[in-house]
Amino acid sequence: MKIEFGLRTGIALPLLATLIAGMSILVVFNYIMQVNLLKDEENRNIEASINTAQLLLETATIHYQQMANLVAQMSDVQEAVNKKDRNRLIDKFLPAFNSLKENFGLAQFHFHIPPAVSLVRLHDLSHFGDDISKERKTVVQVQTIHKGTRGIEIGLGGVGLRGVEPIFYKGEFVGSVDFGGGLKTEIDQIKKAINADTGVAIYKDLLTGWPGLKDVKHTFGQWVCLYFTQPDPKLFISEASLKRAAQSKGRYYTEVVSYAGKEYIVAYSPLKDFSGKIIGFIYLVKERILSPVKVFTILGINVLVYIVMLIVIALLIGYGMNKYVINPIVALTKVTDEISMGKTSQKVEIKDARGEIATLARAVERMRITMKKLLE
Repeated sequence: MKIEFGLRTGIALPLLATLIAGMSILVVFNYIMQVNLLKDEENRNIEASINTAQLLLETATIHYQQMANLVAQMSDVQEAVNKKDRNRLIDKFLPAFNSLKENFGLAQFHFHIPPAVSLVRLHDLSHFGDDISKERKTVVQVQTIHKGTRGIEIGLGGVGLRGVEPIFYKGEFVGSVDFGGGLKTEIDQIKKAINADTGVAIYKDLLTGWPGLKDVKHTFGQWVCLYFTQPDPKLFISEASLKRAAQSKGRYYTEVVSYAGKEYIVAYSPLKDFSGKIIGFIYLVKERILSPVKVFTILGINVLVYIVMLIVIALLIGYGMNKYVINPIVALTKVTDEISMGKTSQKVEIKDARGEIATLARAVERMRITMKKLLE
């Protein structure tokens, strides 16, 4: 059955359909653009956080090496190390070490002599004269090549940050000195800097000589979680995730995990020691920028905004069409019908007629005048 539409319906339906189709396309396009922008922002945020974390670790080791270099350049230190004068070194530096330990968390200040033998541990004065070549590879390297080094080192004390410098007396290599700190202190600083929970997972087989390994609470297959700024890392990381991170070829690897009704991005970045060897991962946990709630909020806002725009545009167009097209045509149709029935006395005046409709109205008026003359 053929459906007959009036003038208003015939004009309004195609116009409304066109507006709805156009607005729908704009809603989808704008939604996709906004989501992609948020994804890009999220990725940039994760990458910046990882870069900051790695930079802070590197900066800490640079500071330790700078301190070691400063001490190594002191002539009385050079002479004391050459003479193996422990008391002189203790008297000179113990007060300063205690202050640095109390105020800045310095964990280690250590002098060594060839071939990698402890001379003075200011952090453990009773322990000296032992061979440290097995657990202090940074010291072995410095005493081998007579050049300073810095970075992360795994030893009997676990995982630490070290800066080591050689000491020369009258041009001859006589020993070395290092400063160091714990990894936990820097992890806490990283959390403050990037506003993200941070942790470290280390390959278990690299820690077999560390007595504290037996006390580690959280193990993930071949990795152990040494530090995490939240109580339970198992809420965010897993052995499977660490395996995927280890297999990843990128600078970092990310996964999305859900916890307590929220989504988090966990980013794993390789953690390297002073020699450049990967010893595990530093991982960051950040709440997602692009959460499902935010996605649906964006979609809802887009739909609402475009519905309002659609209504306003439809009303404006409808008002204009009704006033300047539909009403004049309806009035002109009525007048023409009356003229066809011989009613020629009333002058044709179409209010708000414009353009072609006004021209048509004038033509109908001339026809009325002509018919009136003929009928007279």
